[in-house]
Amino acid sequence: VPFEYLFDLIGPIQPRAFSIASSLMAHKDEVQLLVAVVHYKTKLHRPRQGLCSSWLARLRPDQGAVTVPVWVRKGTIRFPKSPRTPVIMVGPGTGCAPFRSFIQERVTNNESANALFYGCRSESKDFFCRDEWLPLVKTGQLQLFTAFSRDQEHKIYVQHRLKENGPFVWDLLSNRSGWFMIAGNAKQMPVDVVDALKTVLGHEGRMAEQQVEEYMKKLEKDRRFQTETWS
Repeated sequence: VPFEYLFDLIGPIQPRAFSIASSLMAHKDEVQLLVAVVHYKTKLHRPRQGLCSSWLARLRPDQGAVTVPVWVRKGTIRFPKSPRTPVIMVGPGTGCAPFRSFIQERVTNNESANALFYGCRSESKDFFCRDEWLPLVKTGQLQLFTAFSRDQEHKIYVQHRLKENGPFVWDLLSNRSGWFMIAGNAKQMPVDVVDALKTVLGHEGRMAEQQVEEYMKKLEKDRRFQTETWS
């Protein structure tokens, strides 16, 4: 069998899409990404690694020029034009990437009204952007709510923090015309976050289930509720 026939049997490697995690106003002539290097074991305990993320991790730009083929396309999230519009962002793990770019944009313009619900397994191991965000909390430019799921006996996720801060979430949405955005893994997180948001709306807004559904539909119609998730 001719060697070139093998390429008819093997499909091309699918491109990977990553959210841009930086603002050009904060980092001129740069596009920064937040990529988690994938390492895991199968059910048979065989080691596996992410093809693209592992390749990126092996690059050594300090040892010479490196070329990474990329393209840029429009994302699915649209942020409010007014810098005074409050935005509630829910981005656990690398889901915080598009929100990092938005926060940088606003902070560069000396604007606040930014609320981020961030979650990860451990504060000491995968708290992305910690050194960047904590100073913003001190200056009042960012309200940060964290959920470290494995740092205690019972697991805590971002949806739990949403419920705990129901009055705050309701105030931004109802009284200040805030926006609500979700980004991250598409498995269970978005569903759990939406359920938590509906619980907050029902409790804080004293709404029945049907009224909550109508409220959510209105948020989506006005683009005040948006999601960007991936599998």
